Amino acid sequence: MNLVLCVCLTLNFNVSADNKKASSVDPDEDEPHLEEAWPHLQLVYELLLKFILTLHLRHDVIVKHITNNFINSFLDLFDSEDPRERDYLKTILHRVYGKFMVLRPVIKQKIMDVLLKVVYTFNIETHNGLTELLEILSSITSGLTTPLKPEHITFFKRVLIPLHKVKTLATYNTQLQLCVKNYLEKSN
Repeated sequence: MNLVLCVCLTLNFNVSADNKKASSVDPDEDEPHLEEAWPHLQLVYELLLKFILTLHLRHDVIVKHITNNFINSFLDLFDSEDPRERDYLKTILHRVYGKFMVLRPVIKQKIMDVLLKVVYTFNIETHNGLTELLEILSSITSGLTTPLKPEHITFFKRVLIPLHKVKTLATYNTQLQLCVKNYLEKSN
C-alpha cells in the first residue's frame, strides 16, 4: 500500500509539470489551456484523494509521505492553467489541512510563501491558482480562534493587505475580500 501511495504522488508531479503557460495570459480574453492528459491526471488525483480520505490506512503512514517537499511541489501545481486541475488540488489540499493537524503550520507557511512571491516579485505578479489558494485561506480564517494569534495578524499585514497592490487584483478580488472580511470579523 505504501508503494502505491508513493507511485501516485510521484506520477502526480511528473505528469503535470508542464501545464503552465506564460504569465502574459489574460484570463478575461484567452481560454485556459486544458491539459491533454487530464483523464490520466484525474485518475491520479482521485486516487490521491481516496488515500487521504481512507480510514483503512494508518494516519502516520500517510503523514510520513506528505513531507515539506510534497507540500512545496503540490502548491507549485496550483499554477496550472487547467481549472479542473486547480479544483482537484484545492479539494485535496483542503482535505489534507482538515485531516492532518500536524501539517497545518507547514501548509499555511507554504501558501504564505507563494502569495509573498506574487506580491514582492514584480516579474511574477500573476499566478493561475491565486483564487483557489485564497478560497482555502478564507476557509482557514473562518475557523481561526479568537483572539487572533500574532502570526495571523502578521500574515494579514504582510500578505493579504499587499495583495491589493498587485496588477492582477481583478482576477482574485472577490476571494481576497472574503479573506479580509473573515480576518476583520475574527479581530473584533
